[in-house]
Formats: sequence, structure tokens, C-alpha cells
Amino acid sequence: MKTISLKKIAIVAVSALGISLVGTSASNAADEVTYDKVTSINLTSATSSPKVGSAVHVNIGMTTGSIATASASLTLTGKLTAPAGGYVQVSALGTISGGSTEGTFTAHFVAGGSAGTPTGASILIPGGAKTSVLGAGSTQSSATAGIASMTFTPTVVGTYTLTVWHQTAAGATADVDYNETRQTIDIVVAAAATATGGASLMSSFSGGSTTIGAGSTSDVGIIGSRSTGTQRAVAAVAVKGSSGSAFNGATLGCEVSGPGLCIVDTTTTAAVGTAKSASLALTGASVGYVHVSGDNSSGVGTVTVTVTDPVTAVKTSVGTFKVTFYSTTVATLTATQNYANIGASTVHGCSSTTCTGTTYSTGSAGKPAVLIVAKDSSGIVIPGLTLTATSSDASTIASSTVGIVNESVSDANGLGYYNASVTGAPGAVSGKTATVTYSYTNSDATKISSAAVTFTIGGTTIVTETLSLDKTAYAPGEAMVVTRTAKDSAGNAVADGTASPAVTFSKSVGGTAPAASVYVAGKSATSATAPTVFAPAIGGAFTAQMTGGDAAATKYTASSSVTDANAGLLTQIDALNAKIVALNALIAKIMKKLGVK
Repeated sequence: MKTISLKKIAIVAVSALGISLVGTSASNAADEVTYDKVTSINLTSATSSPKVGSAVHVNIGMTTGSIATASASLTLTGKLTAPAGGYVQVSALGTISGGSTEGTFTAHFVAGGSAGTPTGASILIPGGAKTSVLGAGSTQSSATAGIASMTFTPTVVGTYTLTVWHQTAAGATADVDYNETRQTIDIVVAAAATATGGASLMSSFSGGSTTIGAGSTSDVGIIGSRSTGTQRAVAAVAVKGSSGSAFNGATLGCEVSGPGLCIVDTTTTAAVGTAKSASLALTGASVGYVHVSGDNSSGVGTVTVTVTDPVTAVKTSVGTFKVTFYSTTVATLTATQNYANIGASTVHGCSSTTCTGTTYSTGSAGKPAVLIVAKDSSGIVIPGLTLTATSSDASTIASSTVGIVNESVSDANGLGYYNASVTGAPGAVSGKTATVTYSYTNSDATKISSAAVTFTIGGTTIVTETLSLDKTAYAPGEAMVVTRTAKDSAGNAVADGTASPAVTFSKSVGGTAPAASVYVAGKSATSATAPTVFAPAIGGAFTAQMTGGDAAATKYTASSSVTDANAGLLTQIDALNAKIVALNALIAKIMKKLGVK
């Protein structure tokens, strides 16, 4: 801020505030205060960061000499010049921005303002009641103080210049005269923030939430019935401007590709989607909600969320999320078996609502003994069903417990799948078999069943084991497959989950020696396709050994060797030397026969 008499300074433009303006010159010209009574004018921008499309306010102060206030009046006129293509009318206000004022004064447009020419407005301060303004003294303007103000809304980036002067009765009204006190201020206007700088998008379903959009694609598990009339998903969108701050006034939109309908509003209350595309102007708000419902079609719908800038009309995609819609009528049940050898009185597999499948366990870290998936006629998975498990022989397989997967983040398979454990009957004899069938009855009474899954009883006590390597000789560092097997007293594979011992080696091996684990289908082996243990680097024989899980803790070994590459080379050299010796002998014999000495 600075105050200068009869000098220019800079001022910033701000948008008009809708006061009633009259297209005439100031009245009471005959009583206008003479030019020598206003000694200085000072201006302060009340807008800290002028932006295109946002109102700019300039508060006005002045210093006056002694004025006969009963009949005199005073006119302050403002003129605005704009950057190329940025014509805009300035408005005069009898109030100030950010604080109180002396009172409401009559405001006028200056005649002649039009596109391409300086535009202006004037403020008439009448005598009488306004003695505190017209009396001798000084009013210093600030962001919250002054006697009146002027405002405009810039339309382009650049510098706007506002000139305010004391309009005397003798001076021309179109522009400032040489002897009229004046002040100017330049206002540098920057581009407005736009609703294209990004947004945060969160979707939720069935009480769970997952962040999506804005670089994330974590929309797994958003799934609901295809039937109409019920919200299946909702996305809360916090619109941000290019500056990263909350942005009010953008238009929030949704577009559905594939099955599904959407609607946009400003509340978290469940709402039913009504159209393939919808939008809503977020007047005075930066947060809106996209609600999604079914349209009676099965499949995966992709919802694209957009924001449209209210000034530039540029539409930007915030992100997309997918909603899977299913029919509640089951067409198929598919059962996949993980464990087939069942111990008497033993539970096998995980039947939790989430099974990660990282270890052999009956808890959530394990795999299900049987994994079941339900699908509708379009092949879309159907969650939330209550399945029935039926054993063909309860004296062999006592039961199977089915857990309904309730989310798609922790579970290895996700919504629409079912985790089943299997329990062997007490006293079940090794080698006996039984089947389990999984089924569901639809609302029309049709029963859908899986293929029967066969289980075999195995003993839980180890009687014999074996340890083997896949080769009798390896190259140094070559991948090895180490296999352990175990049988029960009936000579059948032991029950799945029976402990298998750790394996050690007589020489240092590469990778990791097989740790203690479990037998599945009577075998515990390292992978041939993703090897974890490698032959020693040193040539020669070596052995693998383990202590069995039988009552006698029998020691088991497996032997192999590593071919010594250097030894093979020496053998080749020796053979070559022998050939050279034989050749020399032959040459000597020929020379003797020829009499060559």
C-alpha cells in the first residue's frame, strides 16, 4: 500500500457484486467540492491473489481539507483498463470489502464505457449526513477499511489498471483532468484454478471401503445383485483444483459402460441409479457422490467419474471403478479339491470367511480342502449363498463345513467363492473312500449340485518314509528336486497335513535345504519349476539325510554326486597324451624301416 497525490499506482480487478447502478453522471454537480479540497487518494486491493473469474475488490481512502459539508458533495470516479481481450466493466460500491463503511453512497456508471474502451464508475458522497467523510482529515484504506470501493471480475490473465480520481464540477467526466487528484493501482491477474488437477475417489460396498481412482485401481470386490431399485455401490468424490485445494462449483458426472445405472448427488444416503450417465453441478461444494444400481443385466459395469470445470467447460476423467452385477439364480457350482487324503477324526482345510492359502492350516492362513464357486448363467460369480454339503458315507467323511467368503482383499479368491473344510469320521479305516457333493436350491426349487468330490482315509501315524533326489549326478549348482514320501500301517499315503521332516546335506548346497513341512497326497517335494535348492558347487559324492517321523525315528538318506569339471578335463588331456605317445612310436617305426636316422 502507498498513498500518492496526483501520481499513479497499481490496483487489482475483482468481480462485480450486483449492486444497482445508474447510467448517469453524478448529481449535485453545482455543489461539487473543488479540486483543491481533496489532496490525496489512496487505494488498497482487498483481494490477495486475483484470479480470472473471481471478483477483485479495491478499497478507497482519501485526505481532504476543510469542506462546507452541509451542502457540498464529492464524486470519486474510477476507470479500468484491461489487457487485450479482457474488457470488463468496473462497478462502484458505497461499501467496502472486508469491513464497515461510513454509509451507503450512490454509485453511478461513467457514461461511454464499452468494449475496447476504458470503463468506469463513480461514487457520489453527499454532504450533510456524511460529515465524517467530507470533513477535514484522512481515511487510510486497507484490506478491511476505507470509505468506499470499486470491484470488477477479470476475464483474462494479465495486468488490469484502475485509476480513481476526484471528479470536480469543472472537469470533464470522461477522463481525469490535469488538476484533479488521482491514484492508480495495477492488478496482476493469474489463471484461475481449474477442476482438472485431480480428485480423490473412494468407493464402498457392503460396509467396506477401498480407495480407487487418482492412480489407484483397487476396485476389487465391488459386487452386487443385478436387480434394480437398490444401491449396489457408492463413490465419494472430493474434487480438487489444479492447485491441489478443494474446488467448488464443478459439475460431477458419471458414465456407465456395460451393466448398471448411476446417479449423482451430494449426500451419502443410499440412492438408486436411474441412467447410463448423469451429472450434477456442485454449487458451493467440492464433494459429491456417485451411486450405482443394477439394471437387471449380469456382467461387469465400468463407471467413469468425471469433473467439468465451471469456467472452461473442460471435462476431465477422475478415474474409473468396476461393479460386478450377478443374478441370484445359480446356474453352476464348481468344486476344486485341494486335499484328498483325510485322517479319521481330523479336520482338513480352511473354512473361514477369508483363506489366504499361504500355509497348510485349518485357520485363515490355510487353503480350503475344497474351493467352490457359484456362477449365474452369464458366468458371473454369486456371493453370499448358503451351500449344503452331503457326504455319501458319514462313517468315512463325517462332514464338510462351508464358509462364505465375505471380502476380496484378504481371501485368495474373493467374493463369489466358498471355502470348505472336510472332517474324517471317528474310527474311519485307512483306504476307505467317500464322496461329498455341494449343492444350492434356487428360489424356483431347482437344485444345482457340484460334481462329487472323492476323499480317501489315510492314517495319521507314519510307518514308512522315503527320501530321494531326482538325479544320480548333477552339474555344480544345478537345480535339484528333493522328494519325501510317507505311508501308514496299511501301506496307504498318510493323511494330508501329517508332518514331514527337514532335510540336511553332507555338503553345502545352494538355495535353501527343505525345511520341515507337511505331506499332501503322501508326498512332500521341492518344486521342479521354481527350484529352491541346488547341488553343491564342489565336485564329488554327497548325501541328503532326514530323521523319519515314525516311532523309531529312522534315518533316511539319498546319495548323488557332482561331476568335477576339472577332473573331466584332466581325463581328456590324459587321453590326448596317450594318442600323442602312440603317434610318436608309429613315426619312429616308419623311420627305422626307411633307414632314416
